[in-house]
Amino acid sequence: MTAIPTAGLVRFVHRIGRLKFLPRTGWLHCGVPPAETESVADHAFRTALLAWLAAGLERTDGPPLDRDRVLKLALVHDLAEALAGDPTPYDPADVPAATDPVARAAFLNRRHVRSDDRRAAKHAAERAAMTDLLADLPAPLALEVRTLWEEAEAAESPEARFVKGSDRLERYLQSREYLATDPDRPMDSFAADVAETPSDGTLDALRDAIRTVEVRGER
Repeated sequence: MTAIPTAGLVRFVHRIGRLKFLPRTGWLHCGVPPAETESVADHAFRTALLAWLAAGLERTDGPPLDRDRVLKLALVHDLAEALAGDPTPYDPADVPAATDPVARAAFLNRRHVRSDDRRAAKHAAERAAMTDLLADLPAPLALEVRTLWEEAEAAESPEARFVKGSDRLERYLQSREYLATDPDRPMDSFAADVAETPSDGTLDALRDAIRTVEVRGER
């Protein structure tokens, strides 16, 4: 009887458990106290739920989505950050010091797009992280997870693009929740991100709903 490779699976889920303790870097830069800063796992969970549910809404444009694939893509899209961390689009060294709050707010309120060099470095680090993480899984499972992760990274399929859009919407919703606690936090970049990034009708409707629904900031 062939032994079931459970030890490798346990090691894998143990290691990705680091995401529960990895704070989202951008919120810290925006002045959210560490005790109130969501983790990458917090973000990934709500992104997955949002994407899966939203994919079940009546489509206002485009073909129906494979909701199971949407859910899987959303679940794996941030796994590499367990080892590679959560780098911001901008260089943290460029963030003005807290002693100059006006310049710091102006910088953080601006929408930042990752440079080609930073994008390449991030992708290389995350590919290496996935290779490391997936070494613990049986080959068929490792191949399935890597294939999904690469699809999410490429964002070329309708489902992967939908997950990317859902990821942005979750960030935007979180920014509004943080603003409800402290309206002086520099969060304009997240509103600009969802306003300037091409999306689809369903996600646009959700974005507009996030703008109007009353949110609270307490956890």
